[in-house]
Formats: sequence, structure tokens, C-alpha cells
Amino acid sequence: MTIEEDRLDRLSREWSEQRSDMDLSPWQVWGRVTRINDIFLSRLSQLLNQHSFNFKELQTLGALVVSGPPYEANPNKISRHNLLTSGGMTNVLTRMEKKGLVSRRKDPKDGRAVIVTVTQKGLETFNSIIVKENSIEHALLNGISGDERKAVASVLRKILNNIDEDEQ
Repeated sequence: MTIEEDRLDRLSREWSEQRSDMDLSPWQVWGRVTRINDIFLSRLSQLLNQHSFNFKELQTLGALVVSGPPYEANPNKISRHNLLTSGGMTNVLTRMEKKGLVSRRKDPKDGRAVIVTVTQKGLETFNSIIVKENSIEHALLNGISGDERKAVASVLRKILNNIDEDEQ
């Protein structure tokens, strides 16, 4: 392999020898996207494990923080952000409440519903982790210029807009 090649190039050549009838250019994209995602999630998992956290808990805090002060929302809104079922959301919130990261109270407008609020501990933990996550993201893009990042983001946005049924 040359410095400009990666393992996908080598594997593509091997596959081309066996299946010259196939256009492997999509695999060149999806293989790299998948490998990059695996590496990112591995690094993120290492960080989250240091804080006894998981990705859904981080997403839950993120959904609450992005809502702005007072950092609260109903579980349905949070689950849309996390892509969790209501049962999955309940399990995540129960774990997080036991850890002191969120609190739940009855919604004064609807006695059947609850409002989830980030606690001070939850906010401090989230702010600590999200800064470290951002550092991981920057480190993984080390050596890629700002213009290259914009170009990659633009192409990925185009692909995502073309295939993401949730955004249609």
C-alpha cells in the first residue's frame, strides 16, 4: 500500500479480481464511512466508559441541554432525539435518575405526563464529556484542512439528504 492507499483500496483490488462484473465504487464510500464510524464510536465509548456513561445517556443529556435553560423536556421529545421507544426511554431515564443526572416531575399541564430536568450534576457531567468528545472529533480529523472538512461534510450531507427517509 502507498501512503495514499488504505485497506479499502487493497480489498477492492482483491474483490475486483474475483468479481470484475461488479462496480465497487459504492463500497469504496460505505466501507470508509463504516470504518470511520467504528473508530469514532470506539474512541467515544472509551471516554464514556471512564464516566460510567453510555451513548444513549449522553444523547439524552444532549437533548435536554440543547433545549436551553431550564434544560427540561418531556420524554417523547427526548426519545425523538435519541430514536428510542418509550420503554427504552423510560429505562434510560430511570438509570440516569438513579445516578443523579436527571430528575422527573409531573407535568403541571398534563397529570399523566412527566417533565425531565437535567440536575446540576448532570449538566456538569455533560459539559465535561462533550468538551472531551469534541476533542476526539478534532483529533480524528487532524490533517484535514477546514476546506476539506467542508467539502466532505457537503458530500455527506448530499448523500444523507438523498437517502434519509426521516428527513423527507
